[in-house]
Amino acid sequence: MNKSVSLSALVIAASVSTNTFAQGSGTTQTTQLEPIIVSAGISPVAADEYGRSHTVITRDDIEERGYATVQEALEAQPGISMNGDAPSNRQIRIRGGEGSHTLILIDGVRAAAGDSEYIFRGLDTSYIERIEILRGPQSVPYGTDASTGVINIVTQQADTGFNAGAAVEIGEGDAESAYIAYGDTKTQVTLNISNRYDRGFDYSGDGGESDSSRWQSITTKGSFNLTRRLDTGFTYRIADVAYDLDENADGFGGRPSSDNESDYVFDDPSESSEALERAGSGYIEYRPHDQITSHRVSFNRTSNQSDTVTDDVTEVASYRLQYSADRVAVAKSRQLLSLLVERKTDRGGADLPDRQTDSVAVEYTGWLADDWSAQVGVRHDFNESFSDVVSWNVASSYFLANDIRLHASGGRAIVNPSFFEFTGGTSRAFNADLEPEENQGFDIGVEVPLSGLSGSVGVTYFKETLTNEISSDDLSAPFTYENDEGESDREGVELAASIAVNPSLDLRGNYTYLDATNADGSIEVRRPRNELSLGLTWRARQIPVTINGDLRHVRGLYDTQFWEPTPRPTEELPSFTTVDLSGQLDVLPGLTLTGRVTNLTDEENKEVWGYATRGRAGFVGVRASW
Repeated sequence: MNKSVSLSALVIAASVSTNTFAQGSGTTQTTQLEPIIVSAGISPVAADEYGRSHTVITRDDIEERGYATVQEALEAQPGISMNGDAPSNRQIRIRGGEGSHTLILIDGVRAAAGDSEYIFRGLDTSYIERIEILRGPQSVPYGTDASTGVINIVTQQADTGFNAGAAVEIGEGDAESAYIAYGDTKTQVTLNISNRYDRGFDYSGDGGESDSSRWQSITTKGSFNLTRRLDTGFTYRIADVAYDLDENADGFGGRPSSDNESDYVFDDPSESSEALERAGSGYIEYRPHDQITSHRVSFNRTSNQSDTVTDDVTEVASYRLQYSADRVAVAKSRQLLSLLVERKTDRGGADLPDRQTDSVAVEYTGWLADDWSAQVGVRHDFNESFSDVVSWNVASSYFLANDIRLHASGGRAIVNPSFFEFTGGTSRAFNADLEPEENQGFDIGVEVPLSGLSGSVGVTYFKETLTNEISSDDLSAPFTYENDEGESDREGVELAASIAVNPSLDLRGNYTYLDATNADGSIEVRRPRNELSLGLTWRARQIPVTINGDLRHVRGLYDTQFWEPTPRPTEELPSFTTVDLSGQLDVLPGLTLTGRVTNLTDEENKEVWGYATRGRAGFVGVRASW
């Protein structure tokens, strides 16, 4: 095995669970696969080379499985838990970490601003090319907030020539999207527009008004080859979000109090909120004549506004140097050294001082032997507001003679206290003694190709330890946050398998077992102990029809019952199983009819105590490209 790894191994190495078989053709086309590149370090890494556990959700996966939003695509992926009190307020956790410990990127730019957590409210998939899930501490390339993993959402790429498309869907609401793209040997430009309205349901479960949401966005990006040695590019997106809410009876802020679950959340037609997300980036990259080095300067800016946040801003300016130690072109190097120099500035509102962090990181990515790759990195953050910290990553991938891939990784990552935690909801440093949280962990796994079944099976064991975990028991301002003493442990196992039974039928399955506890030994809430997903994709032989089904089972999910008096108990929610069904019919080349049903069995699938969840919902649509 060498860096031009066999295509069957690339299928396995692409992720713990990625199904990389060609879609819609009626045949398995492993001989036509291109190596998958993941944004997994200071420099991008080929999937077969990357030693960390990861998943890539492709555009084919999104279309075949009927994923309407990014949060739907992320549900039940190995190591991932997504939940919240409403579709417009969902958190993502990787391997039992906090929601603020997962860094969300869109085209490499931070989706959240001001050192805060990103909340999923309806991020549309109509313009998504792929979604990369990177598990484990990732601070070396990404800095703070990448403590337990990174989700990088890559938007649509331009093909050769002019291309355009549109899609419409109706059902429990409506969705419209359109794109136009142009590409040639020197230029690639795309523009995407989308609108998604969800009629919603009554979050209180009292039979009141439906709580709706609307997501509207414009996304564009481009890259330009100015000369043989000089490239430049940009990205920009703006998203406008409006959503309804219901109120809870927790007795604070003038609200009523309740002593039972049925009265805890009540219908309130007057409750609503809005948010505005803006993010952009620009870069310029220079390669000398020999191309053994590459110099890239970039600037990213993210600005988020909402009813509760006036204007959070994050700006990142960076310089990246790549050096090919084996003296070939950087793009072909088997021994790549990278240097990153970065300045990150966070703003959390007009009354708070800016935070500035200057960072230096170095990373090695390469092949130690024909079958053995490694990535090693270290980063030093010079924090203006907190103590300086050092984070590190190490990962390795090794191929046995029969294409079995062994992989292992470890690392240390840091999450700084958020502005809200630091101030406690006031305009001053109410919790000035807070220290950054530190996560340290490792994983080890094996991925085995099932050559006789055209598939793969993988298993990964992970263990992570969080120290200085920040927590609060307050329910009204000013909030007192403290660093917990002791260690919060999270360990578990991720299993995944995919099998092409025949050219018409693919089967897949994921399972995650997680044991996550607080420093005092109590169970961590909103992190299911057991999560299972099973899926199949069937393609008709005589007609261009594809049917997809996905089952998700959740057991061992705990949450706090806030209507109870202090100390409020943490109790297990009822286990649930949901089934989603989708299908598509290729009417003509470039014209596809689509349909999907979510929660086919109308199962009650409660994720948070007191809040209702959506029942069965159906949608039909059409997708066209030319």
